[in-house]
Amino acid sequence: MHQNAKSPKVDRRAELLKVSREIMAEKGYEATTVSAIVAKAGVAQGTFYWYFPSKSSIVKALTIEMQEEVQAALASVFMASESLDRKIERSIEAIFGILSNYRDVLVLSRLVDSASENEFAFAPYHRFIADLLHHEQSRGTITSSIDPDIAAELIVGTVYYATLQCYVYHSTLPVEKYIAGTAQFVRQALGLV
Repeated sequence: MHQNAKSPKVDRRAELLKVSREIMAEKGYEATTVSAIVAKAGVAQGTFYWYFPSKSSIVKALTIEMQEEVQAALASVFMASESLDRKIERSIEAIFGILSNYRDVLVLSRLVDSASENEFAFAPYHRFIADLLHHEQSRGTITSSIDPDIAAELIVGTVYYATLQCYVYHSTLPVEKYIAGTAQFVRQALGLV
């Protein structure tokens, strides 16, 4: 008796993201068309619009994917029972590691996202870091002279800018120097050194 071989269910959304990312990396954002995306993905144009209202929404979805990875990595690092000093170092290493795989998305998000969308995107990091800083202040681990909310914004901005310099603007400094320098800067800002 012949059994029907079922093909594995294809995640169309994930496939469209993958194909879009490949084409945008090859041709650039402006030269990428929805027609090219659907042709390479082997789907109808209506399928694209079922998942994404526009080409820019692809970039937003990729940015969210990147941010979710960073958020999960941060949560994992800060849940570990290590010194704050080590957590800072490990979190910066993790962020640089993740963002090295999203260099193209960093470039695309700077082209597509407005300043208000960038602020919205970073809000979860600000809150997460601010909460951590409040907790560490209550334990006496970091100086009480800093405002955790402002410090969180500055830390997130510093790490983000360092990754841009390293991966987008192609600094000649090695990644390891950026990681070590960024971690040292954050430790000093928090009074840990």
